[in-house]
Formats: sequence, structure tokens, C-alpha cells
Amino acid sequence: MFTRAKLFKLCVSTFGRDIHSLRDSVVKAISVGADLVEVRLDYLDELNVNVVSSTLKPYMNRLVLTLRAHYENGLFEGDEKERAEILKQLGREGPAYVDIELRSPMFQDLSKELMKAGTALIVSWHDFEKTLDTDTLRRIANMAMIGGSIAKVVTMARSFSDNLKVLSLYHTGDKHRLVAFCMGTEGVLSRFLSVMLGAPFMYVSLPGEPTAPGQPSITEAKEIFRMLSLSCCGE
Repeated sequence: MFTRAKLFKLCVSTFGRDIHSLRDSVVKAISVGADLVEVRLDYLDELNVNVVSSTLKPYMNRLVLTLRAHYENGLFEGDEKERAEILKQLGREGPAYVDIELRSPMFQDLSKELMKAGTALIVSWHDFEKTLDTDTLRRIANMAMIGGSIAKVVTMARSFSDNLKVLSLYHTGDKHRLVAFCMGTEGVLSRFLSVMLGAPFMYVSLPGEPTAPGQPSITEAKEIFRMLSLSCCGE
């Protein structure tokens, strides 16, 4: 039987082409037991900061606001200054977290301004092609942890051993501030093992609506954890 004293949370990644679809996905995620809800703002066909703020205000303290840049497989088509300004404005609305990319050329200024406003940050780094060596991944994780509340390091698993490279990051540093796992079918195991090793939350999807390769649904994750008798989500 697996147990862990520190409870972890399930974060459901959601998206919508319009604000009403996005809000409906947020409501649905909360109704099926999400502790946190990631809203992929880059999926919106039209992004109006005031509309997003007013529509999602009732759920803001449970939201992870993500406006993913194109260089990390996102859909946002504007430039970095525009993206940074949107995140700054929304960061003042009291979300649970704002996700910013470590690779962003605006990272230093954006992270400082958001932290000054009291916004909790997830500093993320993704590689959708491969998994780098462990030492490189450790340096990336350390830089991300310095820059925010949570460091998120995600790679593409091409073999089973890639899981081991990423999961080894939990043996150093503050593992409860690290979310590290592999994408793809080869990396599914790492998603589940990450929370057993200390990750504060796990990214899942609504049933049938994954936002990344190999992402399980919240219902699948809950059932697996139930079978493992692993304490999660206050259960």
C-alpha cells in the first residue's frame, strides 16, 4: 500500500475557443473534483483581459493561468511584450498561480513584477521532443525554483529510462516545490510517481480532453489512486 503524509492535489487542464466554453470547462472540472484548474488562455480565439477577469472571477483563487507561448507548443500569436502585459494584468486578480516560461525573454522582468504583486508563480520549462541528461535537467529545475513558487520541468519520454532521469530530480532540492514528469505514452508512469515522490500536484484532464500527450483524465487518476490507496485530494 502506498501512503504519503503530505496530501497532493489534482490540477485539471482546461481550454476553450471562447470564454463561455472555457468557463463551462472550469465549472465541470471543479464539479468532478479538481483542486486546481489550469486555464489555457492561449486557446481562446479572442482574448480580452477584462472579459476573462470578470467571467472567471468566481473561480480565480483555484485557477492556474497559462498563456502558453508558441516556442513551448502554445497557441498565443502575439509578441512577448503583449503576452507579458496580459499576464501582469490577470496576475493582479488573485489566481492560485500564474504559469510563466523560464525560456521567455521577458522572464526576469515579468517574474519580478508578478512576485512584487504577491502572485504565486509556476516557472515552467518544456521539451516536446526529448529528455535531456539528468545534470542539465537539474540545473533547469534549480533555475526555475529560484524564479517562482513551483518549478515545472516536463520532457518527452522516448524510452522508459527517460522517466528515471526526470524522477531523479526529486532526490535533490525542495521536492514539494517541484512538478516534474514526462509526456507521451512512455511517460505516463512518471506522472503518477511524481506525486508519490513529493510533487504538490498532478496535471490531469477532463475525460476525453487532454491538453498534452499521455495526460490521464481526472477520473482515471482518481481510480488509480483509489486502487493504490494513496491519499490524495483530501480523501
